[in-house]
Amino acid sequence: MKKIILSILLLTMSSALAYTFNYNGKEINYNEDTLKFYENDRVLSKNEVQSLFPDYEIVTISQFNNKKIKIKNSFFKSKKILLLNDTERTFHLFYIYPEASRYTDCKVKSLITIHSKKNVRLKHSGGDEFEIIVR
Repeated sequence: MKKIILSILLLTMSSALAYTFNYNGKEINYNEDTLKFYENDRVLSKNEVQSLFPDYEIVTISQFNNKKIKIKNSFFKSKKILLLNDTERTFHLFYIYPEASRYTDCKVKSLITIHSKKNVRLKHSGGDEFEIIVR
């Protein structure tokens, strides 16, 4: 019974935390706690999300090894990354550091810009973090 109540509560909260935008006449929802995109309560696939953000390289949470991933970037360039959650994990109160790597519209917190060779972290105030190591 507790699991059912918790599931209902999480579903209610997740819809309340969603950011909604229109793309080609479709209503797309982004949930900052799950780092997932939805259309009519259906989770969008990696390919569907890629079509929404063609200028971004998609990095899925399952690609991280021990909460770390290595990505190549030029010293003189910026690279656009979109973190996409393909797991059951949630990311409530996680934020991107350094702040300069955050997308200007903070409603979609998984859009990241890597500047030169500076590492980026998806970090929780409780100490848990995922790190993108730039080489």
